[in-house]
Amino acid sequence: MIDDKKGMELMRNNLCGETPLEIFQEMKIIQDQNQRATNKLISMVLSPHINDGENLSRKELKNITKEFLEGLDIDLDKSMFIAFLHTEKEHKHIHILLNRVDEKGRLLKDHHIGKQAQWSAHRVAEKNNLISAKQLRIDKIKESEIMDDSKTLRKEIYQKHLNVLAAKPITMEKYFAEMLKKNIQFLPAINKQGQLQGFRVRDIDSPTDMKASDVHRNMGLKNLLSTGLYFETDNFILNDKLQEIQQLNEPKEQGREVISNSAQTYTNNHSYLFKTSFTASQAEDDLGRKRKKKNKR
Repeated sequence: MIDDKKGMELMRNNLCGETPLEIFQEMKIIQDQNQRATNKLISMVLSPHINDGENLSRKELKNITKEFLEGLDIDLDKSMFIAFLHTEKEHKHIHILLNRVDEKGRLLKDHHIGKQAQWSAHRVAEKNNLISAKQLRIDKIKESEIMDDSKTLRKEIYQKHLNVLAAKPITMEKYFAEMLKKNIQFLPAINKQGQLQGFRVRDIDSPTDMKASDVHRNMGLKNLLSTGLYFETDNFILNDKLQEIQQLNEPKEQGREVISNSAQTYTNNHSYLFKTSFTASQAEDDLGRKRKKKNKR
């Protein structure tokens, strides 16, 4: 069983053979005492995380193998097994061959042996401060559930955003107030230059907060301003690009006053044109006087 190219033998019990054939023949002698069973050999692989495998010594690997087998209620003194370490690959792993038949022909119970092996490996990892494959799977499932919850929450927040925009708020302040009524709070993010960089959105019911643009790109600061909203107050400093959008969105009341004043000035400056104008009645009177003069002649 010793092959320097592939690895080394880690431990064995109740076996004397040196070659794989000799070892299987030894096991078969015991297995023949039970003629009813068909599955008489249990093969397992104990695979430490790649980072742990690089740091564990041969002695430590042997100890975790013992603890793993004890976790499966294997009697290490009476059972027939062999464990060898494979090191030919970057990821070290331990192969275990266990004779399921004991000296009296009785079978080792293997009911749910796969699940039992997972839990035994998990407990060994926890005890020795190692990375547990089962814990990684559990964490991955939890992370997936969190991602699903986050995806659902983002959809709900974005729908509230659409509902508020449908009511056509004019200012950003009005938009924030309406979103707050729906338990969505906007928290300003200010950069080192003191400029408003964007907003984080907090769901008051959760409470969970995330970048507004992470909820949906349309909820980013630039896109919000691009809908026509504008800041009514000057509480925030905007960068040049955002300021341009802000100015485009601001109401043109001041501009209309300038136009109105200009028109009034024009009217005042040119009022003399209308003072010399003739009305229809004045034209008829003048024409009548001219006719009378002709008749007198």
